[in-house]
Amino acid sequence: MAVDVAPRPTTRAAAGISAADPGLIGLLGFVLATLTAQLEHLGVQNEGPVFWVGAVFGGVVQVTAGMLSYFKGDNFHFVVYNAFGWYWIVVPGFLLGQEVGIFQVTGPARGVFALVFAFLALAFAPAGAVHNSVLPVTLLCVAAGLGCQSMGAFADSALMGTTGAIILLVASALAAYMLVEKFYWLTLGRRVVPLGPPWIAGSDDREP
Repeated sequence: MAVDVAPRPTTRAAAGISAADPGLIGLLGFVLATLTAQLEHLGVQNEGPVFWVGAVFGGVVQVTAGMLSYFKGDNFHFVVYNAFGWYWIVVPGFLLGQEVGIFQVTGPARGVFALVFAFLALAFAPAGAVHNSVLPVTLLCVAAGLGCQSMGAFADSALMGTTGAIILLVASALAAYMLVEKFYWLTLGRRVVPLGPPWIAGSDDREP
């Protein structure tokens, strides 16, 4: 059975907190970058916003969150935010290479890249399941979405790419949901939306 958590103190001093939670900016970066990229996949916008939003919010912001998690001794978020942060630093590189015609990465090579990160997201899901219910579902959606986009790249299938984009939009929405919960929990000391119980016992930290 999962361990129940005592009510959180509503002041930073009472909680003994000396620094902000880097997960706030990590989730924000993931939400904005994923949303922007999938809107491009669906034909709503071009690749320009994907380059800039992906590099800054998906890349720099998530890597920053990951490194700040390192200094907190938070192994899970250190690995997850760094993995997907560097993913989002590489993706704009793909776009730039395609634009200027050097070191172009297209077709099956893009599929391999997406597949690697689909497996990473799948591997992260059990560790996320010790926190709450929404976090592992989010990671499973990331794995499924990237898996579909990988198959789309291998098979040159627009349908698979679109399916992957829709699933990743769901992942973005779930991450935004967790961001709302975390922000109001840390600033107001109130649970405004439920995250559900952990699937696996082992941690008293319910925060994503």
